[in-house]
Amino acid sequence: MTSPFFTLHSEAGSLLRRGTINFAKREGRVSSLPTPNFLAHTVRGSVPHLTSDNLELVPVDSLQISAEHFYEQKEPAGLSYPHGLHSYLNANKYLLFLDTRDPSKHVPSSANTEKYLSVNTHGGVRQITPELWCRMISQYKPDFYAVIADVLSDTEPGNKRVRKSVDRTIRWLDECLEKTKNLDIPVFATLVGSQFEQERIRSAQEAAQRKVSGFVVSGLGFGNQALDLIKISLNELPEDKPRITYGFSSPESVLEAVSSGIDLFDSAYVSKMTDKGRALTFEFGNEEGEAADNHGSKEPKSINLWDPSFADDFTPLKKGCKCYSCITPHSRGYIHHLLNAHEMLGLVLLMSHNLYQYANFFESIRQSIDGKTFEASKNRFMENYSHEVEGDGAQGHEDEVDANSLGVPIKKKRTLLL
Repeated sequence: MTSPFFTLHSEAGSLLRRGTINFAKREGRVSSLPTPNFLAHTVRGSVPHLTSDNLELVPVDSLQISAEHFYEQKEPAGLSYPHGLHSYLNANKYLLFLDTRDPSKHVPSSANTEKYLSVNTHGGVRQITPELWCRMISQYKPDFYAVIADVLSDTEPGNKRVRKSVDRTIRWLDECLEKTKNLDIPVFATLVGSQFEQERIRSAQEAAQRKVSGFVVSGLGFGNQALDLIKISLNELPEDKPRITYGFSSPESVLEAVSSGIDLFDSAYVSKMTDKGRALTFEFGNEEGEAADNHGSKEPKSINLWDPSFADDFTPLKKGCKCYSCITPHSRGYIHHLLNAHEMLGLVLLMSHNLYQYANFFESIRQSIDGKTFEASKNRFMENYSHEVEGDGAQGHEDEVDANSLGVPIKKKRTLLL
């Protein structure tokens, strides 16, 4: 008997969800995804800073693929490749989720029309029609995908514009469902409605009536209102289908969104922390020990490896971490040196560590839900860790060399010729 696409293991009616998403079995590829979980952020189909060999050392099962990264020319890259996106990206062992935009960045609402969705690429503004999107799905053959949608990220769109956005998104959903009905690929409907409660309700109710496998609801661009807005949408959805959200990838926002009924998240936070030169050091479920070691003060969630105080620190990025960067081992001082020398290896080691820690974070969340300790662990986490915005350690170091970190007698800093 064929397994259902989504199996919910938690109690019916509970906002706190624990489940499994089941996919068709294919040789060499995972066929199930436990939830809550995350989709690894990619750029042009690759996790930033990591090669395929690097990525195999990290417990990642699924990748988020953004179509806008492939549409710099008149025809999307790989569209004529006959063997699908998995082979094209050398990602045969991973589950691929295809959507239009990159969830790591918030961009102003585009000038969409009834006929197409506009996306900003390095090659300029491109238009994706429902016909082109369905062709991309047919050729790329992702494991699951989201239908194109007229998503508004403006802070104060007019009621008429929002209503048109909902109508257009529903129409595109119907069109794509009809054109891809023979592909046997799970379809996720994107929910819209901006900041208008009734339009959010209408969008969710209309999507829930269609034969879709799941839902995508974005919080990008809505600031502190984001969680309240997505809750309006979630209240109208059936329990037996998974929900993906964007804009909730920091540890605090993940925990709040998990409590609200979200199953899958983007991992933009990992990419951003890595680019800032920061190593993730937080834990979930073991906060008491962390707080005790810090004498009761707020524990930082990450450390800034650009800080000169780490120049002579020969300890691993995080005590007890089993990632490649920590067990090899590469010390904090060595990575500090790599960053200041502008060596690519520094970001490779940081991304490998941060992605590993993020995967462990979600594993701990699932274990806490299974053990009915999630709320207690969440409360301790929120109490013991600092929730201030983590600074960009790389800022101001873009083209400078720190003489101390290089270990050479340079009397003053000089600009690198990049």
